[in-house]
Amino acid sequence: MTKQQTHDSILKNTAEQYKKNGYEVFIAPQVNELPFDLGRYRPDLLVKKSKNEGYIIEVKDVSREAPIDHYREIAETVAQHAGWRFLLVTGEDSAIGNLLSWEQIFRKKEHVERLIASGEKEAAFLPLWTIFEALMRKQAERASIPIERFPTSSLIKHLYSQGELSIAQFDQAIALLNVRNRIVHGFEIIEVEESFKQLKQLVDELIHLWMPQAS
Repeated sequence: MTKQQTHDSILKNTAEQYKKNGYEVFIAPQVNELPFDLGRYRPDLLVKKSKNEGYIIEVKDVSREAPIDHYREIAETVAQHAGWRFLLVTGEDSAIGNLLSWEQIFRKKEHVERLIASGEKEAAFLPLWTIFEALMRKQAERASIPIERFPTSSLIKHLYSQGELSIAQFDQAIALLNVRNRIVHGFEIIEVEESFKQLKQLVDELIHLWMPQAS
């Protein structure tokens, strides 16, 4: 399959997903179909939930090909219009759906706290990792970095390159991602208690930094 065929396949699959979820879909929208002026930029996809709400989408084969600085400028322009979001979608992760709300995040955190209280730290690791990923995706959305649908490894790397994670947080996140991958693939984790402690500290730190009241 050529690069163009791969791009077109991702574009078609993404368009179909949004159609199934009730969106009006425009592939390679014309200027008169766009909800507002985007200058010389032309998106791959426009999906509308209503006249004043939807997504403007750029498709890339893989996340490493996305020039985030350039697309962040577009995302900031789009974010000035209430109800609209700019997204980068790749073949690695083109799932759609709503991000967890802060209320949902804190409910999950309460569940983790109950597992900790019962001494089930190993069982609490993956639910806590879910919270960590949710925090990163929400921060990407808040900062108009259009990567919240990216696979986890790329998400971490781009948040670091955009200054949202410190080098210490980045190093810790990559190390913990390796632990998470070993757990989900069925390998024994000897240091899981220490890894859990590090993950909980990182999650608490990011909640303090990123939750709306902190800003």
